[in-house]
Amino acid sequence: MEGKTRGQTLQQAYRECVAPYAEHLQIAVTFTLKQRAKIRVRRFENYGDDYYEYWHALTEETLNSTIRYFTALLTDALYGNASKHKNKRAWARPLVIVAVEGRNTAKRTHLHLAIGNIPAEKLGAIEDLILAAWRRCDFGYKKNEVKPLSNSYGWLTYMTKQVGYTDNDAVDIVSSSIPSVLVKSVCTEGRSLSA
Repeated sequence: MEGKTRGQTLQQAYRECVAPYAEHLQIAVTFTLKQRAKIRVRRFENYGDDYYEYWHALTEETLNSTIRYFTALLTDALYGNASKHKNKRAWARPLVIVAVEGRNTAKRTHLHLAIGNIPAEKLGAIEDLILAAWRRCDFGYKKNEVKPLSNSYGWLTYMTKQVGYTDNDAVDIVSSSIPSVLVKSVCTEGRSLSA
């Protein structure tokens, strides 16, 4: 039996990192991004309706900013002010695992997301909430897909397919959002990072 390559080992490590959250995932999302966008900024903070417009290309910085902004909009749509309350922050955020594809290939840059920790009363309108948050992002493109997850392990495997081959950083751990209550539930006492 042959040993694993470095790419396969890295891919397996990413899968093991996100697998404990699979049972909490509910929605699979694919978003495409614009390669450049027209940014509109108010010229004056409290005077008039003038706007300054300029074109901006998609960079690593704007990609990360777009992911953070989308996550903040989704958090607000799902939990409102509860996400800002100090006693509710531990559970009042969605679980969002992000994979970025197309940066090192000829494909259009796109995101695969696995989303969970959605309040039961919001599940009926979750597609509308997710797409409304994405439309508010400057680099959000119109080709998108939102589906309920039936096999979360399969979706996580699909999200990590490029790790070790085309893009070692496909799974964006830094931009992912994991509520601390879930981190504590999947970690044993010895492994938990929180005191």
